[in-house]
Amino acid sequence: MNAPQEMNDRREIPLTVTSRRRAMRLAYWNGALWATGNGLASTTLVVYLAMEFDSARLGLSIGLILAMPNLVGLLRLAAPAMIGRLVDRKVFCMAAYLLSAIVLAGLPIIAAPGLLPSDTASLVALVVCWSVYHLLEYAGTVALWSWLGDLVPRRIRGRFIGVRQCFMIGGGICAMIAAGRFAWWWKDTLPEPVWWMAYAIPAVVGAGFMGLALVPLAMMPRVAAGKIVREGAGFRSMTAPFRDSRFLGLLVFGCWFSYFNGVTQSAQYSYPKQVLGFGLLAILLMRIGMRLGQVAVSPTMGRLADRWGNRSVMACCLALVAAGPLFFYLATPERRWLLIGAWVTWIAYAGLNVCLPNIMLKFSPHNSNTSYIAAYFALTGLCYALSTIAGGAIYDRYAETLGPVYYDYCFIFGWVTRSLGVLVLLAVIRRGD
Repeated sequence: MNAPQEMNDRREIPLTVTSRRRAMRLAYWNGALWATGNGLASTTLVVYLAMEFDSARLGLSIGLILAMPNLVGLLRLAAPAMIGRLVDRKVFCMAAYLLSAIVLAGLPIIAAPGLLPSDTASLVALVVCWSVYHLLEYAGTVALWSWLGDLVPRRIRGRFIGVRQCFMIGGGICAMIAAGRFAWWWKDTLPEPVWWMAYAIPAVVGAGFMGLALVPLAMMPRVAAGKIVREGAGFRSMTAPFRDSRFLGLLVFGCWFSYFNGVTQSAQYSYPKQVLGFGLLAILLMRIGMRLGQVAVSPTMGRLADRWGNRSVMACCLALVAAGPLFFYLATPERRWLLIGAWVTWIAYAGLNVCLPNIMLKFSPHNSNTSYIAAYFALTGLCYALSTIAGGAIYDRYAETLGPVYYDYCFIFGWVTRSLGVLVLLAVIRRGD
């Protein structure tokens, strides 16, 4: 046994019931603080920032903002090899999250008007910075889920994830209200040359909250990990998820859902602003309503998953989620508030947000769970990335020439393919899982 491993073993003390409960409460507060930062520096805010630039490739720009983080996220497959071999997973998790917050804080600076020679250069820099921030965050998340998976007993893991989701949603709601209200006030009262500050200031404050989220993590204890996690995964362990037929079924569903969820994103982000005329605050208010609904149902989703299995809960929730694009299809400038229906049906994402990580941890063996976690997030993220890039390119090619008909085709396609995901789920995930 080498010295670093001996040091890790001395610090990974078995938990008492009291210390485990305290650690779970700290995990809740970590989620709340992180989600507050994420809500202040949300994808919606960055997309609206990109829309302020004069670019002929708006659809592709939106697609890249949504896709590039997941493309570079493939590199998280290397995270299991580094966790344990370089540092233990607690140090790795905290270092990755700290660096991601620092990069996020620099994002508004590179988007400042006039800093770079053209709007195109500013957009490229924005996408690069956004991608690096997510790569670091994703690497930290691999370590965090492995850590939480060993911290929380399987019999109550669904309830734990459900309650943590409530804390995260609550933080996100407060942040989105603040970010949307601030952006509306700033752009309505201050002169045009400083428009970018309406998005820059919330992003910097969001990075600060993500830094604060490290405090609860620092107070959480290390938990005894499997030998591979402690020493860093080798090649055989890193490829184990792709030889596990049960886990492959989850990957098939995750890739299907991610791909067809991503292909319509450019249309979904642009349609409310470009066609229906909604501002950032109105969209954030709809998201807030959705999040409030998720707060109400997430603990119940966790209890149902623990009692009935993840498969049943996911199938019901996915059927509701799939109906979201239909409300985009029905909404017109004369009936634009029908769009609210999409956010109502998307409350059902709560079940997927609880059950997907729960079933992922259930399928992941204790001694190599970082490899399984990294594989799931990397492959599903890749599918989402490729589809959003394709969707952005299709948007640029057809949205202007086809007009409203393009959006009609796009939203009906999104409804059909996401609904078919229910059949894929039932086919590849066993009853009782």
